[in-house]
Amino acid sequence: MSDLTLLDLPFDILSKIFKFLALSDLSNVMLTCKTLKTFITEDNTIWRSFTNLFVRDSVDNRSQPLSSYSLCRVSRNWCNGIYKQKTLRHNTKYMPWVKFHNSEAVLIALGSKLCCYSVDQQGLKDSGYIWSVEVPTVERNDIRTNDISRFVIKNGLLVCGNRDGCAIVYKLKGTRQRPCLLHHIQDCHDGGQSEVSAVELIHTGDMSIAVTASCTSPNLCYWYNNRIEHDMNTPAKLKFYKTSDIIRVPNQGIVGLRCLSVNKSQTKLAIGPDGNSKPLLVDVTMSKFISCTNVSPDIRQAVRDVQWHDENTIAYVTHAGKLQLIDTRTFEVVYDSKDPFLVTLYCVKTDGDRAILAGAGEHSRCVLYDRRNAKCHVQMYFTSKRPSPVYSLDFDSTRLIAATDLNLVSLNFNIRADKRRQRDYSSFDFKIA
Repeated sequence: MSDLTLLDLPFDILSKIFKFLALSDLSNVMLTCKTLKTFITEDNTIWRSFTNLFVRDSVDNRSQPLSSYSLCRVSRNWCNGIYKQKTLRHNTKYMPWVKFHNSEAVLIALGSKLCCYSVDQQGLKDSGYIWSVEVPTVERNDIRTNDISRFVIKNGLLVCGNRDGCAIVYKLKGTRQRPCLLHHIQDCHDGGQSEVSAVELIHTGDMSIAVTASCTSPNLCYWYNNRIEHDMNTPAKLKFYKTSDIIRVPNQGIVGLRCLSVNKSQTKLAIGPDGNSKPLLVDVTMSKFISCTNVSPDIRQAVRDVQWHDENTIAYVTHAGKLQLIDTRTFEVVYDSKDPFLVTLYCVKTDGDRAILAGAGEHSRCVLYDRRNAKCHVQMYFTSKRPSPVYSLDFDSTRLIAATDLNLVSLNFNIRADKRRQRDYSSFDFKIA
């Protein structure tokens, strides 16, 4: 009688054995034969013990989710700095804002133009953008530009905030079609004398509310929609009108509001102020502040970007280079880290689980953090040799999109590790002398 081999064991027994192996040992077993490689890669139960390595999709969901094995392989590439880079360059310097929409298209604001680029498994396509639109602008007799500061996409609506003091609402019917202009909201703050630095879109029932804020005004403005029907052959138009109530920040010393983010339940609005190092919180249903930070206002401080990590936790980055998470139930900091070089962090994005990415103010650098470890970063990605900040970023489980002053960069981590060189900056430790 011949001796039994590993392949003679039942698959359920093999699965239980492989669960006890380390990643390096699993990799060696996969190299022995095609049968074991196929079995290991297709058995998701083996890889569930390695879920702590995953960089998950952020807010948008991809149409074709990856297998557990692929997620684990890609996540190791994130942590080890193994990726393929694509760069699209524009000739004029901007402070762009970017959105990775449904993992299939990238929308970027370049001055007063909004562009949409297609994305495939390799990253950004070189065939140019799918469409572009010039947003309506208003000429002001001052030094302001007509650039788009930020924009948001929700429930088929796209809202842009302009530095000329206006906001623009579009209807977005998929990423392949040019958006349709619905409403040009002029003179949002102080009769148009203050720029619109941040926008947010809140949906309550059948009502949509556009929220605008300015870095030179301590007021929040709510714009409620008014749907006007014409006839059976004409689609409904969406108009927004300003409410009589203006929410004013109660903290003295705060000169303006730089960023906004609403939670998934559409009940709480997080605000990043200029003149403070922590965000503020507004009850959407009551239209009033439900918490204020107990930090003394400081005009040298600013919350650069804010995002909801989960339903009860806010992630934010500051001008001083801090990355923090605050629990809105206790208003205590539950995660406290910093940029490795102690420079300004401009933007932040989380996957709602463990991965947090921040864009730094120098060398076009993105920094990956682990929610479970605040002592040090996981990895850094230098997307360009230029000294530009990363003004905006977005990501899913396989790709990182970063926008600098002259470049739109895509990093693809869904590649074979043996085909690319490793760019590992995980061991960098900055210490003050």
